[in-house]
Amino acid sequence: MQPWMLFIEANTTGTGMLALEKTQHLGLHPIFLTNKPERYLGLERFSESVVVCDTNSSGAIQTVINQQLDLPALRGITTTSEFYIETVAELSTLYGLPGNHPTAIRACRNKARTRALLAEAGVYQPRFAVLDSLDDLPTHSAAIGLPCVVKPADDTGSNEVRLCLSLDEIKAQAQRIWRMHTNVRGQRTAATVLLEEYLDAPEYSVETFFWEGGCIHIGITEKSVAGTPFFVEHRHIFPAPLPAATMAHINETVERALRAAGITFGPMHTEVKLTPHGCAIIEINARLAGGMIPELIRHATGIDLLEQQLRSVAGQPPRLEAQPTSYAGIQFLLPPRAGTLVAVHGIERAERSPGVEQVVLNARIGSSVALAQSAYQRLGFIIARGSSAAETADHLRQAHEQLAVEVTP
Repeated sequence: MQPWMLFIEANTTGTGMLALEKTQHLGLHPIFLTNKPERYLGLERFSESVVVCDTNSSGAIQTVINQQLDLPALRGITTTSEFYIETVAELSTLYGLPGNHPTAIRACRNKARTRALLAEAGVYQPRFAVLDSLDDLPTHSAAIGLPCVVKPADDTGSNEVRLCLSLDEIKAQAQRIWRMHTNVRGQRTAATVLLEEYLDAPEYSVETFFWEGGCIHIGITEKSVAGTPFFVEHRHIFPAPLPAATMAHINETVERALRAAGITFGPMHTEVKLTPHGCAIIEINARLAGGMIPELIRHATGIDLLEQQLRSVAGQPPRLEAQPTSYAGIQFLLPPRAGTLVAVHGIERAERSPGVEQVVLNARIGSSVALAQSAYQRLGFIIARGSSAAETADHLRQAHEQLAVEVTP
């Protein structure tokens, strides 16, 4: 039988379907496990590779592997979804396949654990506290200061991350998080509230790749977020236009953080802020970047990070030699109001705009939309290239101006 690779769910921005295609190009047969096939646009093209099962149960996945699939031909287990990286680590360890140790992934998945590890290692980060009870709120808020960021310890996509200006706002946000017993994938949450100092500083993400004990620094992405109190990422530019000394400082800080967490394998996406006191670690994501950042890196450097993730999972050395050719950026489409998505006008005009590589609508016409409070409410995106970060941002702006999102109440 042809060697195969197991995928446990995926993200929903399109990377997951790309991964299935790239797996085939590597000579491997992809098997895609999901509990909801209709979640993924384009999955119907891989219908022969789809197995429906309870992906929130490690036992159910093991049953599929052991009883329905050819175990000796399995080369690796992976995902492009934050929600399943812990399951992947557990199963990869169980079956003796490449991957990070589950304890390292748990440390990254739970932001409260991440904060404790970084504090122990002396890595700069925001002041923080875990809020176990409202009785502790006055003490914690006094130590952290206002405004502060209130977030769940184990969600993703900036979901339920909010800037709070008062004790009443913190209390209301904490109670919302405590009431969240399951996430968008139906998994039980930690129901843990994390308070963090708000650092009003430029935000970046650092893309790295671990292989055979070494940390390879791929590059730094400039990130732009919508206005507070929410933190919805609406634009990325790669590479970030930073001085060499600043990039070296950021990379060194991030590598210290990742090693403190116990990371040894594969792609990592670390979010940071560049403050007057230095690079502060905001979040560690033990996976390939979302938000189509891997596509930006491919356009800008020729490195196909998604392919290298798949190669490393299959036990093959990744190919990470960069050949910088340009800058690349992405502009996300956000709903102008809540209601029903009627149409997105001007797509063909946007596609003809200077530097544009791709215009994609992810949301279905006729679906309900809401004002964006997290990445889950984004409607689609534009990808463009340019000879500089400023030119790339200008190309994105011009293309975005061609689009009109029509939403009825």
